[in-house]
Amino acid sequence: MSFNTIRLEREGRIATIVLNRPEKLNAINPQMLQELGAALDEISTMAEVGVVIIRGEGRAFSSGTDLQALGSSGGGHGPQARRYALAMFQGPYNRMEMLEKPVIARIHGYALGAAMELILACDFRICSLETRFSLPEVKYGLIPDLGGCQRLVRAVGLPKAKELAMTGRMIDGEEAAHIGLVNRAVPEDQLDQEVSKWAQELLGLPPLAVGQAKRALDKSLDMDIISALDYTAQVQSMLLESEDFFEAVKARLEKKEPIFKGR
Repeated sequence: MSFNTIRLEREGRIATIVLNRPEKLNAINPQMLQELGAALDEISTMAEVGVVIIRGEGRAFSSGTDLQALGSSGGGHGPQARRYALAMFQGPYNRMEMLEKPVIARIHGYALGAAMELILACDFRICSLETRFSLPEVKYGLIPDLGGCQRLVRAVGLPKAKELAMTGRMIDGEEAAHIGLVNRAVPEDQLDQEVSKWAQELLGLPPLAVGQAKRALDKSLDMDIISALDYTAQVQSMLLESEDFFEAVKARLEKKEPIFKGR
């Protein structure tokens, strides 16, 4: 599929989604959300892809919602239609979270509003120290509506989530790392190297186990402990029959590097 607001690139076992509206600081509009969902659907069928990276072209990851596009959408459709539209817009973020492949956000410049909500749907977040993060919706009389309230509290805890979502204040990469919003904050000239290091580490692991660990961890947030343990037992019973498990045991006994096939 061809895209206008993003690029989907592939190099070996790494797929990269590039937000590609640099003239607008990669502001997120409905078309970009639609294309992001289509790209994720395409990646989900790429069995050989082991890691997904999402980044922004140009000076920033993304400045957030395209306010011009939001304003031109009008407000006369009624609350029911607006709720339906919001559910559609939330879809790509949910699909990214459900993708059984690790997703790394490479963040520089700005990640504001809908863009900060996008990185929260990723599994790992690596930013430059200079990056600026904010959920400014409250300043427009709104609240984060693409999962920001829900995912932020899971990432940084309720007190910090309230501080950021209820004030709309901006923080830098160093503070983002300190509160657990991102996994690493590094100087910008080291950002690509750090992202590559994480990607290569993940690619060296059994892809089935990595994907299922992601799903088990995400599901555990919404399950009681017994239900979560039952789900874990079902997943583990499947993994214990996988070729990758037997390869890992064999390689350990023979003191050699395993070769995982994702099956």
